[in-house]
Amino acid sequence: MKNLGWSSKFLERDWAEVRTFLSGILWTHGEGAYLLDIIDSVLDHGADAVLAVTTSMHDLLVAPKPVGGPHAIDVVIVRAPGSLRPAERRGHVRIEHRSVNGHDTVVERPPGEAVNLFWRFVEAEFGLRRRDPR
Repeated sequence: MKNLGWSSKFLERDWAEVRTFLSGILWTHGEGAYLLDIIDSVLDHGADAVLAVTTSMHDLLVAPKPVGGPHAIDVVIVRAPGSLRPAERRGHVRIEHRSVNGHDTVVERPPGEAVNLFWRFVEAEFGLRRRDPR
C-alpha cells in the first residue's frame, strides 16, 4: 500500500534553530539562500505561531500546528539543493504538497520566486494567509 501524506514522525523544531542549522551549510554559489528567505518570511510574518517546521536532510517540511501523530499528515516540502528529490530543471526550486488524499502538487520555479511560491502553497493547502510583518 502506498503511503499518502507524510507518514514518518514529524519532530517539530524551532524556526530560528532551523535557520541557524541551514545557514551553517555551505552550498555553492548561494544556491540554498531561498530556504533562509522562506524561514525569514515565516518569522517576519509571525507564522511560526501557526506553522510547524522540521527538516528531512536539508529539505524544509512544514505543517499546520498542532502537528498530531502517529497518523499521516499533509505537508509542504521545500526541497534543498542536493535533495533526494531535486528540481528537474537545474537552478530551480521544487516545492511540493504531499497530501493524505493522494492529490499531491509539485511546482518548480526560479529561486527568486520561492518565497511567494511557498506562501501560495501554504494558502492553497492549509488555508493560511501571510499577514503583515510584525
